[in-house]
Amino acid sequence: MMLAIKISACIVMSISSYCYASTDPECLKHLGGAFGDVECFNGLSNDLKQENRKLAADVASTIPKGNGNRVLLKRYLQDQVNAKNFCELGRASMTNWTREAMTVNPRYHDYDVAYYECAYILLEQENKFLKSLFRNANQK
Repeated sequence: MMLAIKISACIVMSISSYCYASTDPECLKHLGGAFGDVECFNGLSNDLKQENRKLAADVASTIPKGNGNRVLLKRYLQDQVNAKNFCELGRASMTNWTREAMTVNPRYHDYDVAYYECAYILLEQENKFLKSLFRNANQK
């Protein structure tokens, strides 16, 4: 019975992260300005967060203990988390700088795509930077 409920939930919510472990980057080719875009950017962001955590740990493991660059890396990662707060500006700019009313979909507001796209772009940039650091640290 429980399996049938889970399968039904996956059929009804085919894009939901409940059904898929990750989001197919192919969704970026099919953006159309609706809630599917939010699902795409949010899903890809969740995938990048996991990858970035591992990359950050890998980069940190290349920095000797006691080296000030460990602190600098930690500060960079915290600044990246803080930078996501500024993504709220994208959403607010689309609503004449006011808080928008809730939509029929209780999970999202109408202009959330601006926020989630910004968050995705930040994580994508962080991912490229961490890969570069790791590549550089392993050149021997």
